[in-house]
Amino acid sequence: MFQYSSKSLFSWVREEYKLLFLFTCFSAAFLLQNALLLFCLFVFLALLMAVSGYRDFLRLFAGLLPFLLLADIGFLVFLSDTSIDLLQLTLSSNLRILCLFSATAFFTFSTDVFALLKLLRKMHFPEAIYLPTYVLFRFLPEIERDLVEIAAVQRVRGITKRNPLLYIKSVLLPLLFTDLQKADDLAIAYYLRKKRESSA
Repeated sequence: MFQYSSKSLFSWVREEYKLLFLFTCFSAAFLLQNALLLFCLFVFLALLMAVSGYRDFLRLFAGLLPFLLLADIGFLVFLSDTSIDLLQLTLSSNLRILCLFSATAFFTFSTDVFALLKLLRKMHFPEAIYLPTYVLFRFLPEIERDLVEIAAVQRVRGITKRNPLLYIKSVLLPLLFTDLQKADDLAIAYYLRKKRESSA
């Protein structure tokens, strides 16, 4: 879902332009308030992904659906006593999240993370910015693999999407602990490397 493909139609485009495009899409998704304009942005990004060769739409949006439903239920439960237009809020927030994920999927599908890292270093970005960016795009495919494996194990245990709350809990909690352990290992490795560099 979030993995670079050298076969992408846009993989030849310079990383500077792709980074600018990603920033523009994120800004537009956050600044646009009109649901129709957000929907147009989403359709544009979906068409761009299709043209670039991205074919994993079903998994991308099926994976997002439980989280969007959970957020929508949260809006209804916690904001029902306010004067906020809940239909407009849920529609625009769902479209905003879809736009953000579509832009990220397009960016990671068509951008080599090592070329991006080289660009950020060349532009003299601080390590505090480019290192988390590298880690994010390097480990998104791994998180996705963990999600698929955990979901398969839960299916063997008889936990399916027919019981959505149990399924979400049974998949998200192991995924969270697995990824927190990986993040912890990564942080320790980085800390030890920095300690070695400073003592040398």
